[in-house]
Amino acid sequence: MKKTIKRITAVVMCIAIAFSAFGAVTSSALSLEEGVAELRKLWSRANGPEKNGIDIDYSYYSPVENGASADRKYPMVIIMAGALEGLQEGFELEANNMPKWTAEEYQSRFENDHAFLFIARAPEESRLYWDSSAITPSLKAAVDDFCVTHENVDTDKIYIVGWCLGGNGAINLATSYPNDFAATIIMCPNRAITPNEADALKNMPVWFMGSKTDSYVSYACNILNSFNRLRKVSNRKTDVRLTSYSSAPDVTLLDWIPFIFNHDVWDNVADDLHTTEYEYPDMKTVDGNKKEIDNPFAIGWLDSFSLADGREQSTARDTSRFDYRMNVLFNEKHKTFIRAKLVEIMLDVFAKLGWI
Repeated sequence: MKKTIKRITAVVMCIAIAFSAFGAVTSSALSLEEGVAELRKLWSRANGPEKNGIDIDYSYYSPVENGASADRKYPMVIIMAGALEGLQEGFELEANNMPKWTAEEYQSRFENDHAFLFIARAPEESRLYWDSSAITPSLKAAVDDFCVTHENVDTDKIYIVGWCLGGNGAINLATSYPNDFAATIIMCPNRAITPNEADALKNMPVWFMGSKTDSYVSYACNILNSFNRLRKVSNRKTDVRLTSYSSAPDVTLLDWIPFIFNHDVWDNVADDLHTTEYEYPDMKTVDGNKKEIDNPFAIGWLDSFSLADGREQSTARDTSRFDYRMNVLFNEKHKTFIRAKLVEIMLDVFAKLGWI
């Protein structure tokens, strides 16, 4: 009898140890309650290969490296932030709240309850920003290399999310490689898509977002115009969306100096369009048929699309066209020059004041 009790006790202990070990594997799953700073600790950094003399470094979250099963495939979200968030390595992760999507509350909204997250850094120290088409091939090379080295990425479910100049970067990436990405969210870009780019996106789900009172980006010229151009040619109008707000939070420097007014659309996306931390009044979302969509979610919308659905193939934007050369290349060169000078002056002033 005693031997039987000992055997049962041993079995129970083994089971307990097994469950304890399982818990240790999954213990890196953190809740939003633990804060964004803790979530950022789950991220790593890496560099993409050199392409056209440029390599892109990035921060990434791997669910597999944080306890998820290595026997499954997971979606991947490419994130591009606005200007100044690429000033130094690692700042692209610290300067925004998109790492919230690392929390298990948001990870569970993706297929197989997990997703890879990839925040790329524009090499701003070289005066290159996400609105520069010159770095688009380098970013694509970094993404391709990441997918090779992380075989658990579901390459049928790679999504693009970008805001401000990162919104321009999202346009550049999606229209250059329209058959490689399942869907994209473009927030407050500082240019509209061209008619040729709209044609390149006609088979892709695209969601535009912006504030009507943005002091940096013209809602009518850049966001509404992009939405209207795409919905006119789209083969999937119900999968094209536009979200507008009457106003949005301001962008500040050093957390207190007002810099751009009514521009911060992305913090609402960081909270899956249901933020309680900031005010986003008069939020309205419509699809390409102008049908209003109640209570939308960003993650669920992205995750509902896959290249495996067999959508029609598209032709990449034609970089030899007049509208591309004038509306994109000319403006990129002109704005990059001005922006670089303004950033130099601003950083010099901050340094003299001892703020940096």
